[in-house]
This record gives sequence, C-alpha cells and structure tokens, in this order.
Amino acid sequence: GYSLTVDDNYKAKKVLVIYNFFSSELNENFLNIKNRIILGKNSELHIIELVINDSLKPFFCNIYEDLKVGNSSTLKSIYLQNNKNFGYFHKFSENNINEKSKIFLILFPSGPKFCKFDLKFNLLGKNSQCNFQAATFLCEKDHHEIKTRVNHLFPHCKSYQRVKKVVNSNGKGTYQGKIFVKDIAQKTDAYQLSKAILIDKDSEFNSKPELEIYADDVKCSHGSTSGNIDEDSIYYLMSRGISRDESIELLVDGFLNEISETIKSETIKSFVNKKLKAQIK
Repeated sequence: GYSLTVDDNYKAKKVLVIYNFFSSELNENFLNIKNRIILGKNSELHIIELVINDSLKPFFCNIYEDLKVGNSSTLKSIYLQNNKNFGYFHKFSENNINEKSKIFLILFPSGPKFCKFDLKFNLLGKNSQCNFQAATFLCEKDHHEIKTRVNHLFPHCKSYQRVKKVVNSNGKGTYQGKIFVKDIAQKTDAYQLSKAILIDKDSEFNSKPELEIYADDVKCSHGSTSGNIDEDSIYYLMSRGISRDESIELLVDGFLNEISETIKSETIKSFVNKKLKAQIK
C-alpha cells in the first residue's frame, strides 16, 4: 500500500490521482494492502482513487485504510472502479476527523463481482463534518455491500449520507448505516438516506438504517426506499420515439447522476459520468 502525509498549512493546488492497477497475471491470488493518509492542521487535499483491473480471473483484495484529518483541514476523495471484472474486494476504512475539519467521500464501486466497503467516521472535535455519498450499478449476479458507522462524539458536528443503487437481474445490493450520538454531542445534525431501483424481479436490495442517540438536543433523520422503475416515465419517453431499453437507460442514468452532480469540477464530473454510462450499457 502507501503512506501519505500532508504538512501543516499546505493546500494542494491539483488533484492527486492514485492508480490501483491489477495485472492480467492475477489468478486466485490473495492480496493484503494497508494505506494511510495523514493531513496536518489547516491543510487541504483532493484525491481520485482509480482502480484498473486487467485480470479476467477471480482474486481477493483486502484493504485496510487509516485516515487522519487534522484541525481545520479538508479531505475530498472520489473512488472509482474502471471496468467490469471478477475480483472480490473488501475495504475497511477508519476516518478520524478533528475539530473544524471536513471529509467528503464519494464512491462509484461498480465493477467487481463482489465488493464490500466497511466505513467508520469518528467526529473527534467541535464543528467537524463528514459527507459520504455512493452510486452503484449492479449487473447480473453482482454482490455489493456498503456498511457505515458515523460516531458523533462532540457537540456541533454534522454528517450527511446518501446511497443510491440500481440492481439488475440476480444482483444483490446491501446498505447498513448507523448514526451514533454520544451524550455530550449536543447540537448534532445527522442525515442518512438510501434509495434503490430494482430492474428485474430477481434483483434484491437490503437496507438497515440505524440510530443510537444519547443526547437530547439533536436533529437526526434516516430513510430508505426501493422499488421498480416508474412505468409512466417509461411510457412518456417511449411516446416520444425512444425505445424501452433506451428509456430505462436514461432513467437509470439520471437516478445515479444525482451523486456525480455534487462534483464541482466539470472535467472530473464528465469522466465519472462516462464510466457510469458505460457500466449501465
């Protein structure tokens, strides 16, 4: 893996791209990787983590990630799988966010046959924030899981979570999200929402939102919805000369692109949208 340290009072002017390349030689290998990112005080870093997989065989990749964001610092990270593959990926990430610091994490994990993200966010100081969003398109027999735990341990902290999944035939998507609020964490503002579209009758989505609150002056909410594509919307598009398959593709594209629209850079947004559109096709 890698270890990256950003000095105090340093703000990167350009995006740092981290390439994870898996060669065609991989065949039933077991890989263990450990990554660490430490941001000093009053620093800022933007990351794109791109996974490129040339292997046509199954293999297992297990990743442990340790992130520490110093006081008054900002970390923005986008994770993207480049193509469909037969890999099995598991990632555990612990994110420690200190006073007046912010972390923004966006996942686009479509690609592997099996993928699980286990993410932990610890808000370790007043006015710290975390923002987590994900958009996933699951093809036939894909299995993807996202598990999050946001620990509000100090007052005046904010968290925002939004997960969107589209599940095709025999695919299976899971989201389990927990918000924990300690007794001293007054004035907490926490939001969590998961949405899923099931394209086929054999597709499956499981959601388990959780709240564990010990403070009395908080604003916390969670919700989960899942269902089929709206037939009225499909009919509307087909009445204007668009085929049924193209209509479904447009609706799915618009559903997932709500996540990518939060990306401010037009260049990066266009790059992400192209990858998502290729997977949807």
